[in-house]
Amino acid sequence: MANLSLVNIISVTVLPTPAELGSPEINTIALFSKESPSGWTAGQDYAVYTDAAAVSTDFGANSDAYAIATSVLAQVPNPIETDGYLVIIPRLQSPSLETVRAAITRMGDKAFYYAALIDEEMGGDPTEFAALVAALNVEDKMLVYCSSSVADLQPGSMLDLVRSSSISRGRMLYHGNALLNGAGAQQTQVFAGAYAGRALCVDFSGTGTSITMHGKTLTGISPDTTIGETQLTLAQTAGIDVYVSVGGISMVFCSKENTYFDQVYNQDWLSMALQVAGFNYLIPISFKIPQTNSGIEGLKGAYRKVCAQAVDVGVSAPGTWTAAVPAGIPQELFMSNIENVGYFVWSKPLSQQSSSDRAARKAPLIQIAIKMAGAVHSSNVLVQINQ
Repeated sequence: MANLSLVNIISVTVLPTPAELGSPEINTIALFSKESPSGWTAGQDYAVYTDAAAVSTDFGANSDAYAIATSVLAQVPNPIETDGYLVIIPRLQSPSLETVRAAITRMGDKAFYYAALIDEEMGGDPTEFAALVAALNVEDKMLVYCSSSVADLQPGSMLDLVRSSSISRGRMLYHGNALLNGAGAQQTQVFAGAYAGRALCVDFSGTGTSITMHGKTLTGISPDTTIGETQLTLAQTAGIDVYVSVGGISMVFCSKENTYFDQVYNQDWLSMALQVAGFNYLIPISFKIPQTNSGIEGLKGAYRKVCAQAVDVGVSAPGTWTAAVPAGIPQELFMSNIENVGYFVWSKPLSQQSSSDRAARKAPLIQIAIKMAGAVHSSNVLVQINQ
């Protein structure tokens, strides 16, 4: 008797696992170098490094690229420990040395990075320097830059212009000592590399891993002996972070002007993480997300997971909302969520969505409020003594 296949009754199709985007690669640094490597293939625009020895092989042990790479990767922890990397992008040499802005434009999206370093000090026109910072800012990228010119501490300097323009992704540093690590004055960028390497190290999948740069000790960097109270006040006003010795402890001293580094970094991570979460919910699916209340609730659930992770990491925390509650949002429910979990995700019902947005298959506007955790940098103490 013939034995018929079960496919006549039950047909099973195993779908491939949908491809999803990974976590945001925010702990990534690009060094725009005026030096030329050896041994690269013709037409190679960049190389990714996870150890300094490979940089020494390509650029030489006496190169600025190697000195800066060593400084980035010497920090504990550093980006490599959180799935990051250093990418080096040589600037074109002909017909003349390419500007950093031109190199950024030429590279486009060829290599992903979040923070940019350069290997020289950029004196001259403050407006051009601000344009460089602004060009990176437009692409949601950060420039970490250090000057050794005391004039850059003054109001109206090229560093102060970044602050006054509120380009918060421009992280300005100052180190007045002419020599760092035995190299020339341009090696103030070794300090910038150390700062970036120590700063871009948060494991955003962890718990309590969020940091502030204030008070951090940097491996291989000596305190700036030119910083006194006057210079510190100028740096604080101009939005410049410095490296000093306080009570014999070497530490980064941050300025609150133009916001703190961790505020910018955490907000950029949050933005990237929400983008990835929304994409991974909507796109890598075999069929479709229905344009129904359940579909929208699922999308909001993806965003809530990111907000919950922000609380776990220490980026945000439950607290009291001190700004106005957005119009149309239930105030009691809003305040309760902020005070108990630290965030609130809300959207209007689908029934209130415009017919044009519905026809365009858009989700209703999803509004997210989140209470950032901040950090404690100083303390005042009042002591009353009774004899």
